Amino acid sequence: MSHDSGEENIDPVLQEEIDDGPTASPVGGKRRRTQATTSTVPSQPRKKPAHRSPVWEHFIQQAHDQALANCRYCGQALGCDTVIHGTSAMKNHISRCKMYKMHLESGTQSVLAGDSSGVMTAIKYDQALFRRSVNEMIVLNELPFAFVESEGFRRFCSNMLPMYTVHCRKTATTDIYSMYLREKGALKELFGKEKQRVSMTTDIWVAPTTSCSYMVVTAHWIDRDWKLQKRIISFKPVTDHKGDTIAEHLVACLEEWGIEKVFTVTVDNAKGNDKALRVFTDALIMRGPDALVSNGDYLHMRCCAHVLNLIVRDGLSKAKRSIVSIRNAIKYVRSSGDRLKSFLLRVDTENVGRGSLCLDVATRWNSTYLMLTAAIKFRVAFEKMLAEDKLYNDYFMETEENSEENGDEAEFPGQKRIGPPNFADWDQVQRLVKFLKIFFNCTLSFSASKSVTSTLCYNEIVTIERNLINLSTTGDVLLKTEAMMMRSKFEKYWDGLLNMNPLVIIASVCDPRNKM
Repeated sequence: MSHDSGEENIDPVLQEEIDDGPTASPVGGKRRRTQATTSTVPSQPRKKPAHRSPVWEHFIQQAHDQALANCRYCGQALGCDTVIHGTSAMKNHISRCKMYKMHLESGTQSVLAGDSSGVMTAIKYDQALFRRSVNEMIVLNELPFAFVESEGFRRFCSNMLPMYTVHCRKTATTDIYSMYLREKGALKELFGKEKQRVSMTTDIWVAPTTSCSYMVVTAHWIDRDWKLQKRIISFKPVTDHKGDTIAEHLVACLEEWGIEKVFTVTVDNAKGNDKALRVFTDALIMRGPDALVSNGDYLHMRCCAHVLNLIVRDGLSKAKRSIVSIRNAIKYVRSSGDRLKSFLLRVDTENVGRGSLCLDVATRWNSTYLMLTAAIKFRVAFEKMLAEDKLYNDYFMETEENSEENGDEAEFPGQKRIGPPNFADWDQVQRLVKFLKIFFNCTLSFSASKSVTSTLCYNEIVTIERNLINLSTTGDVLLKTEAMMMRSKFEKYWDGLLNMNPLVIIASVCDPRNKM
């Protein structure tokens, strides 16, 4: 009896075991019959076979229903059970799918996008562009490199862009560093070919957690299209704040980027910067006559925003107690949820307008202005707490544990906390806020970063001086005293051409909008 005739009478279960077992004969390649054996070991479930039809490149099988699959282009669901439907329905759909035809016409991989009317269209998908965009997002948003490996980002990509392969943090680090080298090379080539005359700003920043000092240098210039350009060209640690160290870093920065021409260097009013610019000027004069304008006579530019900050802070010293008392009242409200609820209850009772309380930064007077402006809106609620809330009053009977808790106000640990703000404090601050609004608007003009501000500086300086002169003759004793203190500081930096860089005036004259 042949093998073929013998297999016809074999039990189906045994036949399945024979098929699953070894079939290759050691001689002649013929199939041989294996006898069925009984075993107590349960059979392992057979693995799901992979889809072999090419049509599956265009469909995604649903996770919750394996009998359905969605088209990658239009999203339509079709039956994909090979026993019942087979792949004919999917093949027929691809042959008439409009989105798939648009995908083929685009010449590359596409994704779906919708416009305002809800119409879906296929657009070109460039994986290299998407990867670069992810790296740029990490840099611009100051995200860690491990962001690309986070669960949320990977889930977003799998749901929205299933064809995108997420790269790891090492790849992101390599890509970003390569991107930096390319951008640096292009910028160095720009400085070398076009011989741009660059204005620079520099400052030293101290990290609060490590107390390490870092010096940042920013370059500003106008390109051929008359657009303002700004680039941070150095951010390196420094050992000290001495003038020689600052000058050394500035010279090294110019050599690194190939910058040959410098217009001005804007710095704050630290004493080390005065010496630094003298040393820096001498170093640039040795490079040639074109390195500086007028041998560096106008190189040193004092930061107008920093000067204004010094002027206002001197004027605020008279109202220091009133400001500190309001600051402490805000700290009380923001320190716990129960205190905030108690405060909001009185806000609702007195029908006070909506808003939020904010704390200031002791070194930035404009943040103090915003804090006082917000607090004045809730003056009635604070006065209600003073009359009704015992815990609020007990808070100001406590002593300061250290000087850091209350900024620079708690000069001696153990002193009584300043406050609560009384009627006179609120009146004093309310008059002060109207006065500070003038300087706040000027600070916004000085601090603009996306537009040219050199043409606006002199006009703002004149506005400040006029207001100080008017307030120096007012009948309000508080405002008069503060205005006189500010004016003395004003004259130290901006009184005539001896204390002011003439380029500030020249820029204003050259502005055609001033019609001089």
